[in-house]
Formats: sequence, structure tokens, C-alpha cells
Amino acid sequence: MVANIAITSPEGKTTMDQPTYRLRRSFNKDGQPKNYSGSYQLVDEQSQAVLASCHLCGKAVFAELETVDAWENVWRLAPNRKVMPSHWTLSDPAGCVALQFDQRIAGKIVNPLYRTALALLDEDGDEAYRLVDPRTSIPDRIFGVAPGEWGVMFGDRPVAKLVRLARNAEPAKGVFGKLRSLLAGTDQGMISAGANHALPAPVTLAMLLLFAELSETSAG
Repeated sequence: MVANIAITSPEGKTTMDQPTYRLRRSFNKDGQPKNYSGSYQLVDEQSQAVLASCHLCGKAVFAELETVDAWENVWRLAPNRKVMPSHWTLSDPAGCVALQFDQRIAGKIVNPLYRTALALLDEDGDEAYRLVDPRTSIPDRIFGVAPGEWGVMFGDRPVAKLVRLARNAEPAKGVFGKLRSLLAGTDQGMISAGANHALPAPVTLAMLLLFAELSETSAG
């Protein structure tokens, strides 16, 4: 598991003042293309400021996605190919490579228990971070027990983790309170270990959208 990052409640609420992103989805087809599949906002949980947003058409893994940051700058995510992409490049507002996402397909072919879901590479193709399955139990991973959290690693050091955040901000009390909290659902989120967010908002938004689809594909 990812160390030194506190998540306390089973409903996904944080009790420490750690930097937290929440990914919110909405759906409004007005003025959108036919293949519109939703709008997303990455919100800073403490300030409630929207730090990155996008309209997704089709699937994130195939889309050429434009993300707008808090300063109205546009970041662009593009796959390496139209059919079965395995690598995505995120360009900053100046058109330079900000980060690359790679599935590390070769490692998964050689070893089905390969723990890296996505490698985050810099502009030179060197690994900057990686998103890993935190489970170390081989039987758990063979039988597909879904992890509650995924770790973002910098080398051997955990810097953040992906979690589910409850949509109901009020603590769940009693049986009915817990049931209401469960029915309210959850959002994907990322909690960072340090005093600041481990990754910029446009990078995190791209990573969460790609990971959500890739994990669904591998699970199905």
C-alpha cells in the first residue's frame, strides 16, 4: 500500500488536510458533437477551485482531448495511433511535450502480474512517475481482487494515491446514514503525500481519464 498518505474513513473522506483532487463528471449535450460522452472537472477539494476541465467525445484513449486549466490555457492529449493506442502525449499550452503516458505493454506480455498500469514519461522518454497496483499478494492479483487504491510512485517513493471519494460531504451516521452515503456514490480522486499536489491538474485529469478506461478494459 502507499505509505504516509492518510485515508481514514471507509466512505472515502479525508480527515487530514492533504492536497486532494476530485474528478467530477457532468453531462450536457447542448452544442456538443454526437459522440459527446461527458464533461469533466478536476477540483481542488480544499478550495473547491476548478483547476482543469474538458469535454470528452468518444473514449479518452482514442480522443484528441483538449483540457483547459485554471488560467484558460489549453493542453492537448493525443494517442500514438488510432487503433489500439498504447502511448499518449500531453502537450502544454506552448505545444511542448509536458508528459507522456505509456502502458508498458512489453512488461505485461512478459509478466502478466506486471504492476505498472501507466508509466509517466518526461519529454525525453525517461520515467518520471508510474501508476502501480499496490497489491503484493500474488493470489489476490491472479484472482482479480480489485484494489481500493493505486499508488503514484516517484522512483521507490510513493507521492500520491488514487482513491474513491464519497459525494456526500456529511459524515455517515447510523445504518440509514451509511446507506444514503453509499447511494450518493463516489468520485475518483487523488490524494498527495506532500504539502502540494504531486502532479499538475491537467496531467492528473488526463491520467485519471486514461486509467479509468484502461482499467475497465483490462477487467473486462
